[in-house]
Amino acid sequence: MLWEEFSAKDFERFTEKCKGVCVLPIGVLEKHGDHLPLGTDMYIATEIVKAAAKKAPAMIFPYYYLGQIAEAKHVKGTIAPSHRLIMDALLEMCDEIHRNGFTKILILSGHGGNYQFLPFFAQMFPGLNRSYAVYTHYIHDLTAQNLEEIHLATGVDDMGDHGGFYETSLMMHLRPDLVHLEKVNKEEYKDLGRLKDIKDAGIFTGFGWYASYPHHFAGDPTEATKENGKIIFDIVVENIEGIINTVKKDGVSLQLIKEYNDRAN
Repeated sequence: MLWEEFSAKDFERFTEKCKGVCVLPIGVLEKHGDHLPLGTDMYIATEIVKAAAKKAPAMIFPYYYLGQIAEAKHVKGTIAPSHRLIMDALLEMCDEIHRNGFTKILILSGHGGNYQFLPFFAQMFPGLNRSYAVYTHYIHDLTAQNLEEIHLATGVDDMGDHGGFYETSLMMHLRPDLVHLEKVNKEEYKDLGRLKDIKDAGIFTGFGWYASYPHHFAGDPTEATKENGKIIFDIVVENIEGIINTVKKDGVSLQLIKEYNDRAN
């Protein structure tokens, strides 16, 4: 199911099996505290999509790290390309995916900083005259029921916003060799509360995250375990399996795109 592992002939056969659906896991390279690797989003997103695609077959595009991470440009190891580049590059990747036979592209983000970027990217398509459908979803969108399940199974309420219990547990399940809890600096994950009045008023600013977490680390990871990671992983995989199946069953989007393009032209 991994794009890069197919031969050319097998690739063509599998395109038909997955009903024209290609999943593009996207994240960034960024700090997740000092106890997790820069590629945390990459490892988590890719493994979740791989596990989900075993039950809901789909082509998986090679992990894509050109996402929105301007707020962490001050932290070593971050790759923070310009917003113009990430928009243009992702569009070209989608065009190439379509050229290879896919009509539905599901962009699954493992990085919270893409939360505004990807819907805006998808909003461009009515004006682009493309004949394929693009869908976006945040892998870690958990339902109230999901959170209750995790709480009952782990005893933990606070998932942490970045590098905390949730992500650390997942990494302990997936790549324990890359997790170093002894390196956690408890002073770094505290919310500094700067720009609190702005946030409380519902006002958005690009410096909001930096104001609260200049060390790019948010959430206590000390209760993370590989067992908790397995619990979380299974819940999220089931969610993403459902998302892929929903896209595969969608028989309306492509009709709407053709209708819209005909009328707009």
